[in-house]
Amino acid sequence: MVSIVVPVYNTGKYIKKCVNSLLRQTYQDIEILLVDDGSASETAALCDLCAKKDDKVSVYHCENRGVSAARNYGVTKAKGKYVFFADSDDYAETGMLEKMVSLAEYHESALVVAGYYFDIPYKSKNGQVVECIEQKVPSFAIKSEEELKEAMVFLWDASLMYNVWNKLFLLAVIKENRVLFPEGKGFNEDRDFIRNYVRHVQTAYVTEECFYHYVRRDRGGATEIYRPDMLQIRKEEFRRLRAFFTDLGIYDLQAREYVSREHFDRVVGAAENLFHSSLSGQKIVKEIRKIVLDKDTRYALQYADPKSRKMKILYLLFRTQNTALLYIVMKSIYFVRVKHPALFYRLRQSR
Repeated sequence: MVSIVVPVYNTGKYIKKCVNSLLRQTYQDIEILLVDDGSASETAALCDLCAKKDDKVSVYHCENRGVSAARNYGVTKAKGKYVFFADSDDYAETGMLEKMVSLAEYHESALVVAGYYFDIPYKSKNGQVVECIEQKVPSFAIKSEEELKEAMVFLWDASLMYNVWNKLFLLAVIKENRVLFPEGKGFNEDRDFIRNYVRHVQTAYVTEECFYHYVRRDRGGATEIYRPDMLQIRKEEFRRLRAFFTDLGIYDLQAREYVSREHFDRVVGAAENLFHSSLSGQKIVKEIRKIVLDKDTRYALQYADPKSRKMKILYLLFRTQNTALLYIVMKSIYFVRVKHPALFYRLRQSR
């Protein structure tokens, strides 16, 4: 059996499509655990209706404690051999679980990592349009702890390890090792969970097939509202990612370059985030300078090797501490994000 844990918080507009995509799976030995994280009555009622229509669906109404607590609670109720995590405003291709379970069983893998679709809905002259970007790498099997370590930098750099919803996990590994989502955090819960899980397994299978549709909605996500602590959040993630590779004994030149490039990408995002605020232009320039001069930023600039033309230009501006020109460029990036989200996320895919 596959236990599908779905945290739900006020996504009544999308929950039906999500649940239906899971019920229509060609692999039917499943249970769907909807963990209502203190949603408003409309969403809570829709969850109950889903359970009433199909006995594969169970609903647990909890007080609002965040997505990590909801997922952790769902795991305590899970009965399957495997666990899959889905978000309640996304959806899946019908053959997803059949293929992922088949790969896990055939290759005796403790983890299956799939490609995914990055869906960006936006309004155009012709109405609502969805830009669909595939995120994937060629398929390969990982048969030992050493092979797993060797693949880690590649998989993180390919943006396949950031999220839980493109993976199939073994419930026994989660429970026996108390692999939990960190509660009380607003960022990077998935990454902490995945890093902890990876420490306890030696085998995995990576498939180039894409099954899951992550829908980037205009939902006030954490990077789309102003966060005065954004730089500190990114610095903490930088330290945790570096510590992860160090603990695995693989913080070599390749890992250092990737971690540095990743952090540089994140501090660029922190600079762009300033434009979501009501800060004056003068104050934004001051905050950009603080980001540019931060010691972790300078470390990242020393070892990062940006791949895209866009990031190479930004890299030069950061290296030369040209905050006045950075202000203009970051404001332009903010404008593209707001007015042309599909273009923004296409550009965002390359670092």
